[in-house]
Amino acid sequence: MQMKYDKAERLERAKALRKEGYNCSQCVAMAFDDVAGLSAGQLARVTGGFGSGFGGQGEICGAVTGMTVVNGLVRDVARPALYGEVRQLFGAFGGLNGSCVCRELKQPGRKPCLDLIVDAVGILHDHLASAED
Repeated sequence: MQMKYDKAERLERAKALRKEGYNCSQCVAMAFDDVAGLSAGQLARVTGGFGSGFGGQGEICGAVTGMTVVNGLVRDVARPALYGEVRQLFGAFGGLNGSCVCRELKQPGRKPCLDLIVDAVGILHDHLASAED
């Protein structure tokens, strides 16, 4: 897997996508269109229903689902290893933010969604870059 974007460029892409009105899951996934094997438009459609915690239900954060979708598209590993990677991504995000649940993350005084998108993109970029080594 060859990454077209460095981390800073990927973060800027995700921020620009958010300004265009995409949800958290879409912003994260679309920022990885260079490695995911799908176009940005296809990634937007695949992840469109995950916004605001699975269709607005406040469940798992869309930024986390975006990471999970991209990781599954990029990483060709057996299920036990894939599950381990997903747990690692969840753990990294939860460690930074205290939760992976949208309704908890949206409580007053918490980070805005844009910051959660940035966290997820950074975590996933680092994860995929380390998997290249």
